[in-house]
Amino acid sequence: MNAVSQAATKEKMNAAFVSLSKAYAGNLDDPYPLYRQLREKCAVYDGDLVADFGVPSLAAGRDGKRKVFCLLSYEAASKALLDPETWSTEIWREAFDGVLGDPVLLYLSGDTHRYHRNMLAGILSPVAIRDMVDKHFVPTLEGMVKGFADRGKGELMADFILDFPIRIIYKLFGLADDEQKMDMFAARALVMVLGALIDPRNPEEMKERITNAFIANREIHDEILDTVKKRRATGNFDGNDMIAQLLRYSREDGTKMDNEEITQFLLPNLSAAGETTSRGFANMVALLLERPELLEQVRNDRSLIRQVIAETMRYEGSVSVLPRILTRDVEIDGVKMPAGSGVNVLVGAANRDPAAHDNPEEFSLQKRSKQALSFGFGPHMCMGMPLAKVEMELALNTLLDMLPNLRFDPEVPYEGIKGIQFRSPSAINVVWDVPSTQA
Repeated sequence: MNAVSQAATKEKMNAAFVSLSKAYAGNLDDPYPLYRQLREKCAVYDGDLVADFGVPSLAAGRDGKRKVFCLLSYEAASKALLDPETWSTEIWREAFDGVLGDPVLLYLSGDTHRYHRNMLAGILSPVAIRDMVDKHFVPTLEGMVKGFADRGKGELMADFILDFPIRIIYKLFGLADDEQKMDMFAARALVMVLGALIDPRNPEEMKERITNAFIANREIHDEILDTVKKRRATGNFDGNDMIAQLLRYSREDGTKMDNEEITQFLLPNLSAAGETTSRGFANMVALLLERPELLEQVRNDRSLIRQVIAETMRYEGSVSVLPRILTRDVEIDGVKMPAGSGVNVLVGAANRDPAAHDNPEEFSLQKRSKQALSFGFGPHMCMGMPLAKVEMELALNTLLDMLPNLRFDPEVPYEGIKGIQFRSPSAINVVWDVPSTQA
């Protein structure tokens, strides 16, 4: 892939991420003080805070007219996420409308949901992930950082963070080593996510995003399908990549999955596994850079990284709103919510509830007694959470190993972590020490 085409693809990917961030940035950089004020009054807000913040509210539906409530407390949020029969995830089907493929685990229910979840859990087993780490993940990350390590400065979102999770997924799927295809894969994945996030305020723009998402979906579908066909034709199904495992997979009745079934199983897992991991990792890096003493502590003791990941997911999770639809009448804290209402489960607010966490407004390495809700909770907890944590740990180790004395660039203003539906910094400009042999 020549430098011009690679730069154009990177620009397309960055533009898609920026577009997604702007669409869901809202009119308030830091919603946590308001969350705290409202939560002290009631666990439920009668209204749509997400829409009030100027963000398209998935809970309000494609026309934006559904009545919406918001859950603010940890207790209310965790109970809702534990009960998908009452707080239905069917809203994701309405939002995605096929742009991420079908079926999507998020909105499946009952036996179908359990079947697909158990199947994915077997494929994303700790053994399979460990095998992929040494063979593919670490070389991929080190190769990326090596490409810019001798510069001594850079913008980590564009140089590394947006790209690496998709490259990991690309390897995990078992797709062919091809830099151009990998870059296009990453750009298309972001376009798919953007198309799934509705905005009834701008119907023409929404229509265009959906159209582009379906095109990206079809292009990725065809690439995966072509790879599956070629792999099946070789008869070599060895390895722990997902395509190899699915080619080997036998149902209870002994039948095998056909090429299209394997493709459709993989496709919906792509988008969320990339973009949300990028944001979560960006938040972790930014929070550490904001706290140089803590960053130095982590640099010297890498065993702390897992706790940093857990605390980042609580303090600044990449996704802070999970929409649901009520299937029956519910009353919480005196607020009556009728069946058919949309509900925004504000996990960002719940994660800072003092009823669940001591010193909730402090980012620290203290042990937390409650689990963060940023990856969901209960039956629909994100299946990719273990993989995302492995990716983030490997990526941070790689940056700390290969970019000595990593720190904010004093010459470029840092704007901080922002957003409502999705929170992350828009840019992380940094400098590091370059050994004299590289300078």
